[in-house]
Amino acid sequence: MAKRVTKGASYNATQTFVKGALILSMAGLIAKVLSAFFRVPLGNLIGDTGMGYYQAGYPIYTLFTAIAIVGIPSTIAKLVAEKRVLGEYQAAKDIFTHTMKLMLGIGIIVSLLIFLATPFMIDAFNWVPETKYSLWGLALSPFFVCIMGVFRGYFQGMQNMAPTAVSQVLENLGRVVIGLLLAFFFFPNLGKAAGGASFGAVAGGMCGAAVLALFYLRNKTSINDEIQRSETPKKQGIGFKTAAKMVLIIAIPISIGAAVNSIINFIDSALVIKMLTQTGVELELANAYFGQLGKVATFINFPLTFGMALVIGLVPAISEAAAKKDRTEVQTKIELGMRFAILLAMPASIGLAVLADPIMKFIYANAPDGGNILAAAALSILFIMLGQAFTGILQGIGKVWQPVIGIGLAAFVKTILNIILVTSSFKVIGAAIASIAAYMVFALYNYIMMKKYTGFKLNTRLVIIRPLISSSAMGVLAWGTYRVLGSVIDTNSFTSNALVTILSIGVGGLAYLVLIFVTGAITKKDIQEILNKKEK
Repeated sequence: MAKRVTKGASYNATQTFVKGALILSMAGLIAKVLSAFFRVPLGNLIGDTGMGYYQAGYPIYTLFTAIAIVGIPSTIAKLVAEKRVLGEYQAAKDIFTHTMKLMLGIGIIVSLLIFLATPFMIDAFNWVPETKYSLWGLALSPFFVCIMGVFRGYFQGMQNMAPTAVSQVLENLGRVVIGLLLAFFFFPNLGKAAGGASFGAVAGGMCGAAVLALFYLRNKTSINDEIQRSETPKKQGIGFKTAAKMVLIIAIPISIGAAVNSIINFIDSALVIKMLTQTGVELELANAYFGQLGKVATFINFPLTFGMALVIGLVPAISEAAAKKDRTEVQTKIELGMRFAILLAMPASIGLAVLADPIMKFIYANAPDGGNILAAAALSILFIMLGQAFTGILQGIGKVWQPVIGIGLAAFVKTILNIILVTSSFKVIGAAIASIAAYMVFALYNYIMMKKYTGFKLNTRLVIIRPLISSSAMGVLAWGTYRVLGSVIDTNSFTSNALVTILSIGVGGLAYLVLIFVTGAITKKDIQEILNKKEK
């Protein structure tokens, strides 16, 4: 029998989830604005060639960033949330302290491996030798990423998203300031400039880890008081081996599941340059083409921030609902997660696709190539974000290995299609097409598994049809606005193109905000929940 909960309790649980997702989304938005501010001037400074150097090693950083943002935190958050529901506050704290020891050791080992394995990776993937500076610059980042991941998970398990949000912002601020300063310092040596920019990730990690440590010290007294107030039988803790085993059993699949975007990008790093050179493209030109993929990633990753926030909120929220055996709450959160993903991803995909060229010319004025790649790659956003949402749901109900299988299928599809398409007339656009197919497979597999284990019933009209109508109309209006204004204004100049592009985005964005209410994609009840107001 499912445990009965009151309507108010279920409502408050939904409130907590929505608030947490919104806090992390806002922090993620600020972080991605900072990240864009980093990549845009960097791309304009070092061009496609320098971005090729930078981008080659970047998936290694994003892999560990995914682990820090989702993998390790989601694991700890899940375990901590479950222990706290049972009143086992000492066990929850032990999971945190023992995992910190474990991850410190792992962080040191991985950082050393990246530094020592640099020559091997350059040779194996046919990267340009100057890529070594980027890899060296990133080498220390896993150490600080591991520290941040443990702190964030502990706070998220207590449904306190503020420390994660603040650390995300400061981490990216440190990365931008130090990374850009070093890039400008080493310019015009493109290899060293890319390496300096990469070291910004280490500087940002230091900032993020420091602020999280301060949050923990500030809350340490209240955490200990909570343990003391708990019932005596619940004060018993757990040892290092037990905690490490619990974390690793869950963390390994969760970390892999969280890193789908990094894994797909790493396949590009490993294959694109090699495949292009095999078709006769010169190494430096192949590196420049790969640099265009790196610029495209700036736009793709921006909306995915919200998808990551969604997963971060979903895992502990669904874990709590599952621990209480509340099927209704699980169903509600799944639908809420899907709606959140689609309402954000669908307009982003369509908007970037229809305005790809003008956006690229506006943002990367000194290196505007790659609009055709962006137009194709933009369509992957919807499948990435849905795949992330389904991953969070499956992890929340304990099916942590299912997303790993999904990633395996996606990686297989991506690898095969990369080999076929990149060596064809599609060239580097083939990599974008391969990514769309891979993410589609990932999202579809996760959805089938999620539906199998939860019995979820999809409200197609609310979740899919209404956002699709709103997003499609938005895309038509944005594209039409650019074409109409472009017929009377010469968009060949930077200023004119920037003006017309901004106006087109503004018209599309405003239209979408109106349409989601007109079509009922967002309801009055949704607004009341977000504002923490119950219906009268």
